[in-house]
Amino acid sequence: MDDELSFPDHLITEVKRSMFHDIECTDIGSEEDLHNLVRMMFEFSERDFFLYCPASSGVNQMVLAAEVHGVLSIVRTEKCYYPHPNSKHDYVKIDRKEPLWDWEKEVRETAPEFLRCTLKLTDRWRRKLALKEALSEQEANKDEESPLILKPTMFGFGIDLQKALKWLKSRKKNGPNK
Repeated sequence: MDDELSFPDHLITEVKRSMFHDIECTDIGSEEDLHNLVRMMFEFSERDFFLYCPASSGVNQMVLAAEVHGVLSIVRTEKCYYPHPNSKHDYVKIDRKEPLWDWEKEVRETAPEFLRCTLKLTDRWRRKLALKEALSEQEANKDEESPLILKPTMFGFGIDLQKALKWLKSRKKNGPNK
């Protein structure tokens, strides 16, 4: 019995890493909450987003409305999820007739059942957000342009007075060498 306990190397042949976000139905209570979720789904498109809703009340109405309007889609809905007894905002799937552990049986009998919905941002909405971001970057860079208009005018060139004022203010603020 003095031998050290060791596991054979061939048990683990593959490890998959992923990141995910668990969202509860009560987390999406306003348009701003939904907007923040959509923005996070756009920024972190490689991550999984799971929405947990009580099975008795179903999916959050704001999320359903976003799905109807083509903003996001519920690609999968799973049953038999229960709140973990020792962790907040954590859910475990207990779908066996005979639970392996005593705590699983207790949780299944005392806690409400939840649905786990896998959310994805639609391709259409992802393109729309990418275009909006590109346009806002272009607008930000547009302010740096010269106030001179080199198009044919009555006197051969012109000046955009609004751009000229912004340009002069930025030169004054940053110094003449910038």
